[in-house]
Amino acid sequence: MPTLLTTTLLAGPLALASPAAADPSPSNVKAQVTALQSVQTGHSLNDQYNTANSNLGKVKAQQTAVNKQVSATQTQLTTLGQKTASYAISAYKGGDVSMMSSMITSGSADTFLDQLTTLDALTGKTRDQLAALLRSAKAKLIAQQAQVNSLATAAQTLVTTLNTSKSGYTTQLAALKKLLPPGSLDSSGGGADGPSPDAPQAPVGSSTTVKYAYAQLGAHYVFAKSGPYQVGFDCSGLTLAAYRQVGISLPHSAHEQYQGNPHITRSMVQAGDLVFFNNFGHVGLAISNSQVIHAPEEGENVKISSIDSMGFVGAARPN
Repeated sequence: MPTLLTTTLLAGPLALASPAAADPSPSNVKAQVTALQSVQTGHSLNDQYNTANSNLGKVKAQQTAVNKQVSATQTQLTTLGQKTASYAISAYKGGDVSMMSSMITSGSADTFLDQLTTLDALTGKTRDQLAALLRSAKAKLIAQQAQVNSLATAAQTLVTTLNTSKSGYTTQLAALKKLLPPGSLDSSGGGADGPSPDAPQAPVGSSTTVKYAYAQLGAHYVFAKSGPYQVGFDCSGLTLAAYRQVGISLPHSAHEQYQGNPHITRSMVQAGDLVFFNNFGHVGLAISNSQVIHAPEEGENVKISSIDSMGFVGAARPN
């Protein structure tokens, strides 16, 4: 039987900042953008949304598995009588020749009938025992099915709630950005059509993952996306996409990327490692022991930052 997924439901909808007052000064608008983005400290909203979606997918897979097992057990119950009856008929008709020969040559009709009755009783007893076991298994599966369904409902509710928060966050941020000159919040250059010609290039001999990360410099940060360049990335979407290039599948969640891979110390960090910040709510791809390429937050593009300037909390090395 499948093991029930333990789903940790993260915090609910986040309180969002109030919209800007009419025609505020650019400095005031920028302050409000900073306040709004601080709601997402550690990328909590984005990572909660991604983690909730990941959990929902796992629970749905368990639903499918349990439902199949319940159906299979019911089929076994339905056909059990036919199978045991076929066994008895086979024995009666000579399927077990030695047994029937022994019964027929036992000496008297009464003895033969007594033995036939005993065979029938034993067959019935076996059938009843198997049926009891199957009924017990089905009852346990139905109980498990109810648990999985409850988890799925809770997971779906959380995804819906966080999606509402995401929509509110995006709407408020877009309204604020309209009040500022184009590009005034974008500190890293680049654009949606392709990397800037003067974007840094990966050092010679870099791994495939590091080369991929360099090629995304300048791509827009986009909530819950994992590329390609023209679409944009969030933080775990960028690292997911980088490792996809070498056939390693990572979950679209910073928390789960840390939990699901071997951990390493700060001194061990090297190019290609996953580096985590802000209570494991943000992740980037190390390009050295001191720098990381990451998708920062709304209003910024994929860029290079110092590992030690971002509140390092852990690192992992997928293999």
